[in-house]
Amino acid sequence: MRFTRTILKAVSVLVALCSLSQPALSHSGIAQDPWNPAHLAGLPREIQAEVRKLDRVCGGPVAAAQRFALYLTVSRAQLIVLHFDDLRCRNKAALCSGAGCLHEVYVSTAGRYRRVLAVHAYDVRLSTSPHVVLEILDAKGTRRALRWSGSGFVGP
Repeated sequence: MRFTRTILKAVSVLVALCSLSQPALSHSGIAQDPWNPAHLAGLPREIQAEVRKLDRVCGGPVAAAQRFALYLTVSRAQLIVLHFDDLRCRNKAALCSGAGCLHEVYVSTAGRYRRVLAVHAYDVRLSTSPHVVLEILDAKGTRRALRWSGSGFVGP
């Protein structure tokens, strides 16, 4: 009997303590806004202006997820890959088709960015091994690789 009362008291104390604790979701990845305006605001101005032009065709303001823009710096050049499947757009058909979603690559060599590639694909990835390579994965799962020539991407 005494053992049962001790158990009941312990359970009551645990329940009381649990009800006093506050959830910590505001600092976890789950509660953070995946469409944070900073994901677009951090882009270079000329690229940001190009993305903002999509507001009209998307049917409202676009917003970007964290992995919308990925960066790679190599020998005096910075490459930025935009993954439009990570862009919130009401009219998704404006950016994606059966061939995949739009992906663009920009390069800056003298402080100004220019687009060097636009392709509809399932995914694109930049890597350096030992040269800069852009791997394009199409909707059928076929991969092809393009090598950075210093001014653009070229085939094998």
